Amino acid sequence: MKYSYNWLQSHIEDPLPSPEVLKETIIFHAFEVEDIEVIDGDTIFDIKVLPDRAGDCLSHYGMAREIAGLLDLNFNDIQYTTPSVTDEVSIDIQSPACLRYAAVRIEGVRVGPSPEWLVQKLAAVGQRSINTVVDATNFILLDLGQPTHVFDAEKIQGSIVVRQAMAEEKITTLGSEDPSTGSGREKVLNDTMMVIADAGKPLAIAGVKGGNAAEVTEATTSIIAEIANFDAVSVRKTSRSLGLVTDASKRFENNLSPQVVESVRAKLLGLIHLLAGGTVVAASDHYPHPQTERAIAFSLHDMQRMLGTTITDVSIVKSLDRYGYSYDAVPHPEEGTMYTMAVPLWRQDITGAHDMAEEIGRVIGYDTIPSSPLPFTPTVIPNEQYEKIRAIKYYLSQQGYNEVMNYTFRKKGDVQIAYGPKDKSALRSNLSDAMKESYEMNRLNAPVLGLAEVKLFEVGTVFAENGSASAQGSGETKESMHVVIADKTGIKESTVEAFELPDGIVIPPTTITPKPFVPWSVYPFIVRDIAVWVDDAAMLPNLEAMVQDFARAHCVRSAVLFDTFTKEGKTSVAYRLVFQSKDKTLTDGEVEPLFKTLVDAISSKGMTIR
Repeated sequence: MKYSYNWLQSHIEDPLPSPEVLKETIIFHAFEVEDIEVIDGDTIFDIKVLPDRAGDCLSHYGMAREIAGLLDLNFNDIQYTTPSVTDEVSIDIQSPACLRYAAVRIEGVRVGPSPEWLVQKLAAVGQRSINTVVDATNFILLDLGQPTHVFDAEKIQGSIVVRQAMAEEKITTLGSEDPSTGSGREKVLNDTMMVIADAGKPLAIAGVKGGNAAEVTEATTSIIAEIANFDAVSVRKTSRSLGLVTDASKRFENNLSPQVVESVRAKLLGLIHLLAGGTVVAASDHYPHPQTERAIAFSLHDMQRMLGTTITDVSIVKSLDRYGYSYDAVPHPEEGTMYTMAVPLWRQDITGAHDMAEEIGRVIGYDTIPSSPLPFTPTVIPNEQYEKIRAIKYYLSQQGYNEVMNYTFRKKGDVQIAYGPKDKSALRSNLSDAMKESYEMNRLNAPVLGLAEVKLFEVGTVFAENGSASAQGSGETKESMHVVIADKTGIKESTVEAFELPDGIVIPPTTITPKPFVPWSVYPFIVRDIAVWVDDAAMLPNLEAMVQDFARAHCVRSAVLFDTFTKEGKTSVAYRLVFQSKDKTLTDGEVEPLFKTLVDAISSKGMTIR
């Protein structure tokens, strides 16, 4: 939300510090300040208020109260009164999700342009001026955090009814949401949503947005002002279902206190009278279950334990007094001082001692609390299955096997998943199916991998329906750890428990040597083998050097010696060369001239190409 520095100052008797100092105070003790800018001699703060504090700080009044507490300044808490009238506005509350509904009828209002001071105040925080009456409700929202609404009383048939919407009921909302028409959009409601209605039509979506059926215009002379409180969950569900996230819904869905309705009503009526005149002729306030005060208890030792520092009673009392909390402090032989605090009605986020530790901690400053390591005594509880898996992996890797990790999701399996992609809509019931694919892919790419033989293994979880009589039809899933190995002899799978290991395996301490990752090419490779007769064994090192130098210059990896034998005093050696480009698909026409240079170089040394 955007907050005006001058507006905040109007709620605090003592001078505020400079905007920069105030910004630092808010950041280190309360909220994140996302931006700060100067507009027409005022400084505007964009402050990110988290949901737990939205109920009391999404307003200039609430933020000013927070700042006054942090800086130990005098908060200007002015109370207003509502004019006393005997006539009542006819309201019919049919939905239990309406926690409180106050309505006031005002006759003789003059709707027109707002004065310059109000237009500027709203514009500073990004609000557009509409008219005196509507601007008054927007000002109250931004100032006190309580959404209000006004209806043209002459457009209402009979009583105001707060009820659940009917299935397929429609309402056209206020504003210019639809650029093509310049008017609000039509919304289709259902019976989970609450509306404010009259005898024939819905007038507003409760807690979210008003409708155009009783819109206030410059021709309006009689209005009904609504100051209400609605169930947070109901408002949030309606707002999200309709795609209407408004300033009002943001406040209601964060548990606004219904207790503030009375003071907000008084200030709204005073502001409307100042801007548009008029006389209050009727008022009603439906409040069946008044909010009751809560009290929490905490001790000095609670605060010290939770904050991890030797906090004193002086710091606790200072923090409580700064915010005007009402409390009793009684000495306790074991817990130090015992505090019993009345939780302010607007602080519904405070539920226990842990919340007060956070309150006191941020007031005194978390930066003042010394950091110290938590006491830690390392204890390792051996896990038999985990140790078996470690032994399996170590043993197989020592036998030349490489580990693979395949997807847990497969096209087919005993256990289906909801909303899975078409080819991965089930949990795997074995490791072998995926291993077949991995083995074949690695076999085809063995030359580029430099492998004479492909040997793979995987250890992972498989999923199957629980076959017990008690679990059948219940949707229960049985999970087990399996190991699968694949080599030229085939694919073998078993449970981890059934896998046989030789005795005496000792796993050495793990040492990790970081290696930079080199992306592999996505283009096909070409394999060329070269076999050479060498008459003199002393020439073999020279041949090895020639082939490897060529491979470093032109191939994707070192040359691999894959065959050697001796016959009639001559030695035959065969090397495998792999050509691959990172930029394109190589052709035989590009590889052959390069390969011929190696053949010619070897022949020139008196060796014979087989």
